[in-house]
Amino acid sequence: MSSPVPLQNDRHGKLKVVQSSDFRRYKNNHLVAVVIQDFFTLAVEFPLVFVKINKSEDFIPVAMMGLRDGMNLYCQTEEWKAGVAPMSFNNAPFAIARVDPNSDQLIVLVDEESPLLSETTGEPLFDAEGKRSEYFEKRIENLVKVAEQTRNTQELCKRLTEKNLLTTQQIHLQHRPDGTRYNIDGVYVVDETALNNLSDEDYLHLRRMGLLPVIYAHLASLQQLRRISEMQYNADKAAAAETAAPAAN
Repeated sequence: MSSPVPLQNDRHGKLKVVQSSDFRRYKNNHLVAVVIQDFFTLAVEFPLVFVKINKSEDFIPVAMMGLRDGMNLYCQTEEWKAGVAPMSFNNAPFAIARVDPNSDQLIVLVDEESPLLSETTGEPLFDAEGKRSEYFEKRIENLVKVAEQTRNTQELCKRLTEKNLLTTQQIHLQHRPDGTRYNIDGVYVVDETALNNLSDEDYLHLRRMGLLPVIYAHLASLQQLRRISEMQYNADKAAAAETAAPAAN
């Protein structure tokens, strides 16, 4: 995977971006990081849970898009199989970063090896005068929005941790008796008992911060574990049948 570089007019002035809903670049990620705004759209399709970052004490929320490590059930083909997608999915081939950790100045990065880039087809990044195109301005606006949502998401995880609302959850899923039984560790969810036992002051604090709707969206999303379990079962059966076919011949 190439490293994004700062986008420069003189170097990237001829680039165009091909619009695509092909998200196969995530095909090996069964857990996909999401931001706080995603909770309200993704809860209808994916289980949204929390995991620790690199065995640290910091948490991030993720959408479960598969039960088997290294297999995203939604991204194995060019066709995106859901009516909703994480905000960050539409970032490519761009990223945004701070000039330095202590600065509020942001810089746009581009993955020069992305198949979404072209010099012949797609939406131009710059006009004939070298100014940002309307399309590119909107892309930058979305990048900034995702960056802001990322900061808000970090604040959400911080508050949930401070109030001891996250509890580890071992998930056991087996769609049918003839299917694989999946035992998933390292997943955290909001403890509803702890949430209900919060003091009035702490509960009102979460409400004032606008975090209660996010928490309830997360809890509602856990109903989608059944959907993922069924999809994984069907994918496993299809893979087994494909493996058995050559042997039969």
